[in-house]
Amino acid sequence: MIVFGCIVLIAGCGSMGLWLAQRVRRRPEELRGFLVALTLLETEIVWGSTPLPEAFCVLKERTSPPWQDFFSALQLRLERGESAGKAWNEEISLQRSRFCLKEEDWRVIRDIGRGLGRSDSQEQQKQLQLVLRQLSMLKDQVGLWSEKQAKMWSYLGFLCGVAGVLILI
Repeated sequence: MIVFGCIVLIAGCGSMGLWLAQRVRRRPEELRGFLVALTLLETEIVWGSTPLPEAFCVLKERTSPPWQDFFSALQLRLERGESAGKAWNEEISLQRSRFCLKEEDWRVIRDIGRGLGRSDSQEQQKQLQLVLRQLSMLKDQVGLWSEKQAKMWSYLGFLCGVAGVLILI
């Protein structure tokens, strides 16, 4: 019975560590997905002269979850008549927990909402390109950081389980 308890403790702590490591690894993937979506949005606004609700519909179809749900909700809000900036910020607040992004990522992403739909396509393009550069630099930094953090959480989970077993025995 004691052996079974030890195995459960190690497995439980280890799986918690693996879960945290998986969340850390998702951050660069989500940033990459957002960079692709932002590039598509820039193309739709500048070259396609697409209205924002239709542009968000295109993004919804071409992105993967969780960004797909984010842009779908934005499309619905804009079709109901909400302003783009307000819808953008409120959707970030509502869906933030579904992502593995950190506060510094959200600060940059939130900046997009300030000028979205308020100015002409050239000004929006400048703003989107600025955010693309910021996110690209952030993504490069996060890539190295996340691998180190993921390994640490994986090992730490199992080591905490072993330490718990040693303390209990």
